[in-house]
Amino acid sequence: MKQNFEFDEPILYTTGAFIQPMKLTKKNGREVWLWVVAEFDGDTFYDGDVHNPKEYGDTKEELLFTKPEVANPL
Repeated sequence: MKQNFEFDEPILYTTGAFIQPMKLTKKNGREVWLWVVAEFDGDTFYDGDVHNPKEYGDTKEELLFTKPEVANPL
C-alpha cells in the first residue's frame, strides 16, 4: 500500500504544541498541505479536566484516551 502522507520541515511552536507541515495525497490524487501536532507542551483539557493525550496511536481511541500511569511497585 502506498503511503499517502509525508511530514516536512519546519517544526513551529504554537501555544501548547509543536506543529509541522504534512503533505497528504487525497483519494483523487490531489496533494494538499496541512498542519499537524508533532508534540504537546503543557496540559490539555477536555470537559474542564486535565487530559494529556498521546501524540500518536494505532487507533483513534488511543489518541483520545490514555491509560493512567501506575507507579512502579518495586
